[in-house]
Amino acid sequence: MSAIFKLIVISYLCIISFEINAQKAQPKIEDFFKNPKFSNLQLSPNGKYLAVLSPINERKNIVILETDGLKNAKAVTKFDDQDINDFSWANDDEIVFKLDSDGNEAFSLYKINVNAKKARVIELVGSKVGASGIRSASIVHMLPNDPEHIVIQYNGRNIRAPDLYKLPLNSKWDRKRERNFKMKILAKNPGDFQGWLLDHDGEVRGAVAINGLKGKFYYKNKGEKEFRILRDYNVEEENITPLAFDFDNKTLFVASNINRDTSAIYYFHPDKNELGELIFGMPEVDVSNLMLSTKRKKLIGVRYLDEYPEVAYFDKETAEMMASLKSAFKDKVVNVVSSSKNEALNVVYVGSDTDPGHYYLFNKSKNTLKSLVSPMGWIDKSQLSPMKPIKFNSRDGLTIRGYLTIPKDSNGKNLPLIVNPHGGPYGIRDAWGFNSETQFFASRGYATVQVNFRGSGGYGRKFQQAGYGGKWGAEMQNDLTDAIEYLVGEGVIDPKRVCIYGSSYGGYATMAGLTFTPELYKCGINYVGITDVELLFDSLPKHWEPQRELLEKQIGNPDDKALMKKMSPLHHVDKIVAPLMIVQGAKDPRVVKKHALDLRDSLEERGIILSDDEWIMKDNEGHGFQKEENKIELYTKIEKFLAKHL
Repeated sequence: MSAIFKLIVISYLCIISFEINAQKAQPKIEDFFKNPKFSNLQLSPNGKYLAVLSPINERKNIVILETDGLKNAKAVTKFDDQDINDFSWANDDEIVFKLDSDGNEAFSLYKINVNAKKARVIELVGSKVGASGIRSASIVHMLPNDPEHIVIQYNGRNIRAPDLYKLPLNSKWDRKRERNFKMKILAKNPGDFQGWLLDHDGEVRGAVAINGLKGKFYYKNKGEKEFRILRDYNVEEENITPLAFDFDNKTLFVASNINRDTSAIYYFHPDKNELGELIFGMPEVDVSNLMLSTKRKKLIGVRYLDEYPEVAYFDKETAEMMASLKSAFKDKVVNVVSSSKNEALNVVYVGSDTDPGHYYLFNKSKNTLKSLVSPMGWIDKSQLSPMKPIKFNSRDGLTIRGYLTIPKDSNGKNLPLIVNPHGGPYGIRDAWGFNSETQFFASRGYATVQVNFRGSGGYGRKFQQAGYGGKWGAEMQNDLTDAIEYLVGEGVIDPKRVCIYGSSYGGYATMAGLTFTPELYKCGINYVGITDVELLFDSLPKHWEPQRELLEKQIGNPDDKALMKKMSPLHHVDKIVAPLMIVQGAKDPRVVKKHALDLRDSLEERGIILSDDEWIMKDNEGHGFQKEENKIELYTKIEKFLAKHL
């Protein structure tokens, strides 16, 4: 492809209609939290069909339509109890998807033939929750050159050690015997394998084993039966992470932090057991996300997160194509999210912090770009508030980064603030882009700060490990406090009107804020948050047990009772002076409901009784609410709670 070409933008009406809310009135809660009208657009391999998730029966279901003209739309699933959140085309006729059961994270696999006269959902692999743990399945490889099979991971034999199976699509799960008789084991897990590596033919070529803090990288050449150990390493020291094979099925792409702090992309030569040429790295942020062209059999680029999402292209044709696309959408993030097998047709997503996005169909052969659909077309983008990167120094000299969202129509001074720490906490970070929560808060007049405190991922090994070993409620919490002081110093916020709200670890940070620094906060919202760190270890899901020693290193030794008590907000409830809201899913397997119940009971012992607006326990939810009606109820009560206390 020669120089940057000019795109012809063709707009036309889609048979699937959607409303655009152009009114200037305050957006409704539903505008931010109801299910997107369209999401997860994916082209079939031959490009004939476009599959999307769309609300049917008030749940996200799969709808397909013909790509040519976007016609003959039909819903191929019609679940009314669970949302479908993920699916993949297995071939030109069949879609494979997974379903959870009310948030317990037991995923079953299903398929549907979209071209059958009567589309029928068939269960391929079932899941189960019981005293022995959670049995769950996931897709590992779609085998694009074998349209009749996929490769899956399933822990039916050993709850802690999932095996690999080749799964025929013309099979089904026998619920009575709890098995699929046609699925064949490809690789049996010896007990400590935590991840598998397959080549482009779908052959099992590698595995990563974790035993305590010791890691091993197993490898075998094509056609060999037995693995050999290529590398032994400490999982928290310098190492390599296999990402994918190059298209020769010999050389590997890996992420490595050997002789550096941040992870970068390298070639790796298994035959020599040798780290090869540096492909791409950044000095301050990790890089690990590959962009591969299967048709052209080459690495075309890498994606990474700095202050904003970034891409480095290695292929001139792709670089010119994307530059031309971006020239049509100034100040937007432009990504190809799905392609036909021949890469002629491409679904392009365009969005930003103040734009929930729009999908387009790019025909590479004709150089045309056709408008498809908007996920949240009812939102008036002119009412949305920008998310700005921030950077400050912690009290002990670390550079801390994050994001600040300020209500658009404010003067940006003396504002009420929501401190919104992310979950995880390790390996996770906040990123720039459209965020329903921060936009909701901004629409109600609140600034929101999202802090990538120490322990967060993406900023190298030293920064993440600065949050290890008893730093919960201490140095990690100090980073949140320092963010508040930074914003006070900038004149952005009113220090007398600060609330803290977070989920998972963010819920822990909420409770730590209310108990360890009660003078800072006017209120707190604990969403599926950890209140008792010892209980977190005692209630670990059984399939998480191989990670226990790593978690102990990261969080702290659960046998150190004094440390557990010191870190756990549950043991410091007497220090809480601010109003509190507690939100919990009863089926949460990660942060079990006892965290919330014990906290509520402890408050009641002090004479603090939570109202129905301050206590939300949903029996049909897990680690974060998924069902639309529950999300809308939650944020309706959050709006009321914040208005009362801020």
